[in-house]
Amino acid sequence: MKNIVTIIFLAFLGIFFTTCKKASSGMGDASNSSGAGGSTAMMTISGNYLYIVNSYTLQTYDISNPATAVLLSEQNVGWNIETIFPYRDKLFIGSQTGMYVFDNSNPKYPKLQGQAQHFRACDPVVADDDFAYVTLRNNNQRCGGTQNVLNIYDIKGVNVLNPKLVSSLNMPQPNGLGFKDNILYVCMGDAGLNVVDISDRTKPQVIKTISGEESFVDVIPFEDLLITYIHGGLVLYDISAPANPVKLSKIAEPTL
Repeated sequence: MKNIVTIIFLAFLGIFFTTCKKASSGMGDASNSSGAGGSTAMMTISGNYLYIVNSYTLQTYDISNPATAVLLSEQNVGWNIETIFPYRDKLFIGSQTGMYVFDNSNPKYPKLQGQAQHFRACDPVVADDDFAYVTLRNNNQRCGGTQNVLNIYDIKGVNVLNPKLVSSLNMPQPNGLGFKDNILYVCMGDAGLNVVDISDRTKPQVIKTISGEESFVDVIPFEDLLITYIHGGLVLYDISAPANPVKLSKIAEPTL
């Protein structure tokens, strides 16, 4: 158990500090992804392929033989790229100015399918079959921005080529997010963790806010476990009842 917790913690720290180097994730389908990442991640694994985004490019590596990883492609995406999230045959890439949707049916060479533009902000993104969920916040000195909002986009069918905004929900400083079933978990820094009912994507509703921890940053829902990264460590919640997270334990960040 100790080894598992250490791996989870170090993986989360790797994701977080990789993101922070520039500035200062939800789950994909298990049948099509060999791993999970937070919504603020800049790298992700899907099958035998590693995808990495930097400020303006998407790199694709074949890691079927980890000892001899091979760069297969590198392509320009846009400017100020922030995050990447895989779901089935799609890659959702968040930037300071929009969300890019890549067709990943040929995992060696992802192809841009569509994008949604918005006001300038740093925006984590997660997605399911039909909808993409994006947070915008205005407290990042580098990213600027004028909004603090959760946006939900319809990406069904042809809409994936031009994602359609179906709803917006204001909340204080929303950041990392993830979902299980019809419940979305949205980190809001010192303002807590919002539990949002998205049964009706056009009318998302906050059903509770979890507080008492120092600055919620990002989350990974993994089966019945919600792994939350906070400043200072991790907090684990039981989400067997998704709308009612129950705190299991808190893991302090190790002193290095």
